[in-house]
Amino acid sequence: MSKQWSGSRRLRLVVGVASAALVAGLTGACSDSSSADKGTVYFGVSGPKTGASAEYGRLWQQGFDLALDEINAAGGIDGKKVELKWEDSQSDPKQTVPIATKFVGDNSIIAELGDFSSPASIAASPVYNRGKLVQYGFTNSSTDFTKGGDYSWSPSITLDVFQERNAQWVSAKAKKVSVVYLETDWGKQAFKFFEQFAKEKGVEIVYSSPILPDSQDFRPVLIKGRDANPDAFVHLGYGPDGALVVKQLRDVGFGGQFFGGQNTPQFISLAGTAAEGDIVNGVFSASDPNPKIQAFVGKFKAKFGTDPGDFNVYAYDALNVLVKAAKQGGATREGILKGLREIKDFDGIGLGTFAFDQGTRRPSGVKPIELVLKNGQFVPTGNK
Repeated sequence: MSKQWSGSRRLRLVVGVASAALVAGLTGACSDSSSADKGTVYFGVSGPKTGASAEYGRLWQQGFDLALDEINAAGGIDGKKVELKWEDSQSDPKQTVPIATKFVGDNSIIAELGDFSSPASIAASPVYNRGKLVQYGFTNSSTDFTKGGDYSWSPSITLDVFQERNAQWVSAKAKKVSVVYLETDWGKQAFKFFEQFAKEKGVEIVYSSPILPDSQDFRPVLIKGRDANPDAFVHLGYGPDGALVVKQLRDVGFGGQFFGGQNTPQFISLAGTAAEGDIVNGVFSASDPNPKIQAFVGKFKAKFGTDPGDFNVYAYDALNVLVKAAKQGGATREGILKGLREIKDFDGIGLGTFAFDQGTRRPSGVKPIELVLKNGQFVPTGNK
């Protein structure tokens, strides 16, 4: 028995030493990794690389890449290189929550960018706010997004502002409209605001219907909208569904004014000539003669061989805003928050010079511009 106990004891000692060595090794590895990262500042990106919204992730990547080239060539943040840690969310609320948990637990990440859709970002907001990590939802136009807490910020123009302007531009061309909108929280909110402002501006909605984001055939709904005899058709959604809507509208014989889709290469390519004359809300046009904008367009074309669109600009501006905040407040989580609160002259390609309203954590006084599709390019109409 004594011999058995002695052997068992020796086994436990060996296992204990091995475990201690393993822990020490892991600790050393973490320590080495941490020390290797001391010269790098990281931002997390939660966004779609695959799935139905992957095109937006591709456009973001281009904007981020150009911004990173310029930021790091200029010395990064206090001499430290800036890099991104990207997680593919597919813009799915079920995936954004575990991504948020991962980012909050990664002490090297000083702020998060994304997600693409407002519902996907809103689902993750409680995690970021509890973890005191700034969630910079730079494409989140839902009025509910920044209500998530002090760490939820967005430079995006809100849906109420977008739809007030949308109704204003629609009213200049139509008195009766048919409307289709995405069957999502974002789509329903967009329609609610458009309906409110259309009524105020004397525009009658003669037909309206939600559409499923993943549907490929909208013709049954569009035929009903066509038969209501509208002067124009309004689509409240994204680029891929907007392209299908306008093409199928033309297929069912509606030749009137279309308001919808988005200022993206994908929408223009998919919609083709069916969308000629389409009018959208936007923040940017590559044809803008402003020297600052033309310098940006030149650099973008030199790197990617194509004109930039709204979502390239959103990403480019977003990273530059957070870097400026870190330079002002410090390259820490609290430093980012401090910079966003203190800086009064953020300067973007899309929004120009702006400051954040500290109550809403949104830019003060910015408005979208009206763009019309001419010869395959969205250009400003000149309307205010």
